[in-house]
Amino acid sequence: MQHYIIDGYNVIHAIPALKKTLAHNAESSRELLIHSVSQLTHKKKFRCTIVFDGTAPENSLRQSAHAPVHVIFSFPFSADAKIKTMIEQSKQRPKLVIISSDREILNFAKACSCQTYTSKYFANLLSEGDEIITEKSDIPLSSSQVDEWLKIFGEK
Repeated sequence: MQHYIIDGYNVIHAIPALKKTLAHNAESSRELLIHSVSQLTHKKKFRCTIVFDGTAPENSLRQSAHAPVHVIFSFPFSADAKIKTMIEQSKQRPKLVIISSDREILNFAKACSCQTYTSKYFANLLSEGDEIITEKSDIPLSSSQVDEWLKIFGEK
């Protein structure tokens, strides 16, 4: 089974809706990405590790290493350094699929016999399967939702 290793913030920056959310709520942006990737892993049957820079939020849930999506935070290292270490320590490098926007990481992964894709490519893969949350403006409101908002703002 393939094991995807994803540079989390690189993919978030490749998805306009998540990048926009990241600006004011990093945790929500991460959760939306994790949810989207989780849906894709169930459909496509692969394991996945999402690596985020920094430290885990105090309220983050502990996840089973056996779940299809495993989330790790790279502190005290960068996500790039953590991904390189994961590649180096893997005994099944040809089954690794590395997702990043960083050319150095992608070149390193290729040299180690891993498959690679850019963050933008992976973002498109997520959107093709409708796993990713779209911009709110892309979703039309129903007439009852419009009425509700008009009541809230005193227009009706």
